[in-house]
Amino acid sequence: MAHLFDPKQVGKLHDPERMSFQNPERLFPLIRNYKHGDCAEIGCGSGYFTFPMANHLAGRGTCYAIDLQQEMLALLDGAIHEKAPDAQIRTMLCTAGHLDLPDQSLELLWMVNVFHELSDSRAMIGEVLRTLASSGQCFVIDWKKEETPQGPPVSERVSEVILYDHLIEAGFSRIRSHDLYPWHYVVEALRD
Repeated sequence: MAHLFDPKQVGKLHDPERMSFQNPERLFPLIRNYKHGDCAEIGCGSGYFTFPMANHLAGRGTCYAIDLQQEMLALLDGAIHEKAPDAQIRTMLCTAGHLDLPDQSLELLWMVNVFHELSDSRAMIGEVLRTLASSGQCFVIDWKKEETPQGPPVSERVSEVILYDHLIEAGFSRIRSHDLYPWHYVVEALRD
């Protein structure tokens, strides 16, 4: 497994330059329209995607901000009232390969720059499928396996092809890629 992101480097996650190559709002038009239901971000970090997504989805249900690192969740918790006052966000510590959520409880799930950090990516993709409702939608956004001006070493990145293999093995049959970001792939998987 690649190393987990160091919470002491959290400033990098919120660098204003990041908006030029990974603006969360570019994902909004791809989210299917659902009236009510919970959503979750795996590997929420300090909330770079969590807050805009939760604000966009406010009023539809709870947004679970899930991370392996308590330090990251504490940073996110401390900013909820300022950055997403109208959203219902609940932070949740998880263990590798397991989400403490009921079966088929989520309408939407996403993970950003996390897939390459997973110690058991097959198990986590299985958990994604388990927790998605029958009409659920998932987005996996991660660094392309090529040299980019920023990001982890190429040797730590996982190719889009391997992600597709894991999604198919887990049972997803409706999978497609979107060209949203210059240095990241965006893969959408639907449960049904």
